[in-house]
Amino acid sequence: MKHWIKTPRISSPQLCGLLFVSALAGCLLTLKFIHPATSRIPADVRILGRAPRSAHAREVTLEALCNQPFQTICGNRGITRDPTGSVRPDVEGEVSTLRIYEEIIHQHPEWSLEQIETELVDTIFTPRRRIRLQEAFRWVRNEIIQFIEHQPESQFDEREKKILKKRVRSIQLQIPPPISLYADEPDLFTKNDVIYERTTQGTLRLRVGGAYVVNAKSWFNLVFTFAHELAHSIDPCEVRSSHLAFPAYDRLAACFFTKGIAPPRSGRKECEESDQLSEVFADWLAVQISARALEDFGKEFSGNALASAALNSVRDLCEQEDESSDRSKYDIHPTPQVRIETIFADHPGIQALLGCDKRAATNPTSSKYCDFDYHR
Repeated sequence: MKHWIKTPRISSPQLCGLLFVSALAGCLLTLKFIHPATSRIPADVRILGRAPRSAHAREVTLEALCNQPFQTICGNRGITRDPTGSVRPDVEGEVSTLRIYEEIIHQHPEWSLEQIETELVDTIFTPRRRIRLQEAFRWVRNEIIQFIEHQPESQFDEREKKILKKRVRSIQLQIPPPISLYADEPDLFTKNDVIYERTTQGTLRLRVGGAYVVNAKSWFNLVFTFAHELAHSIDPCEVRSSHLAFPAYDRLAACFFTKGIAPPRSGRKECEESDQLSEVFADWLAVQISARALEDFGKEFSGNALASAALNSVRDLCEQEDESSDRSKYDIHPTPQVRIETIFADHPGIQALLGCDKRAATNPTSSKYCDFDYHR
C-alpha cells in the first residue's frame, strides 16, 4: 500500500528544457543515469529561519489569507518564506537535484552508478538536513499520538486508542544514506515525493525524496506533509485492511460525504483507488497537527509572519493544479481548492489563530467543521 503527497511528474523533454534554461549542459547524459518515479516545536527551528528575506519571496497578509485563502495561497507562484524557512515550486527542487547529479557525473566520468548515487545522497541528505527531518518526524508522530490520546471516551475506548497509537508508533522514517535504503525506489533520490508505505512484510515506513529535501525548508511545510503521510497509517482504508472498524470513523466519513468534501461513491467501491476518503482523512488530520504547530508558533510571532507560516503549511498543494493528468472525479485527491479552502482554512483553530472573525461570521460551515462527533 502506497500513498504520496508530492507527485509532480516532469517529462524528459521538459526537464531538458529546464536544464537548458539553467545553462546545464548534457541533459541527455543526465537523464540516462536517472532511474525511472503537545510538545513544543524544537527551539532551533526558529533559529534556522532567521535569514534575510529573498528578493523573490512574496509577502502575505492575515487579511488576504482570511478573506481569500485559496487565491492567496495559490494565486502567485514562486518562493514563499516564513521565519523558519522557504518553500519553492516543486519543479525547482527536481531541477536542483538533477543539476547536482549532472555535476557529479561531469566531475567524475569514470565513476560507477553506485558511486554517483552515493555522492548524490551525501550532497542532498546532509547531517543537518537529516536532523531536521528526524525532528519533524518525531514531533509530528508524537502530536498525532497525543491527538488520539486526548479524544474523549465517547469517541474511542482505550482498546481502540491503543490500536491506533501502536500503528503510529510503528512507522519508521527511512532516509539515506546508505543508498541501499532506496534500492527498490531509486528514483526517490531526485523526486519531490514523500511516501507512506505498508510493505508486504507489514512494515510501516515513511520515505522522503531528495528534491523535497532540497526544496522545503519551512518547518510548517514539513509538519503538514509528514502529518498527512503518517495519517495514512490510521486512515479508514488502512484500518479496514487490518479488519478493524471504529464507529467514530463512520461518523467522520459521514460528515465528509454530507458536506461534499469527499465526493459521493456512486459507481465506485470503498477504498479503491478512486475513493478519496483516505486522502480527505489524511488532510483533515494533518490540519489538526498543523494547527498545533501554528498555535505554538503564534505565541512568538504574529501578523504577516504567522500568515506566511500558515501559507507555507499547504503551499505545495497548489502544485496539484499543474499536473498534466485530467482532474476528474476519479482522482484520489480532492481539488486544491477543497483541500486548502474547506479542509485547511475552515478549521476553527486556524481561523482563530489568524483572526478570521469576518470570514467565520459569513461562512456557516466554519462553525460546523467535521469531527468524530458528527451527527446528521
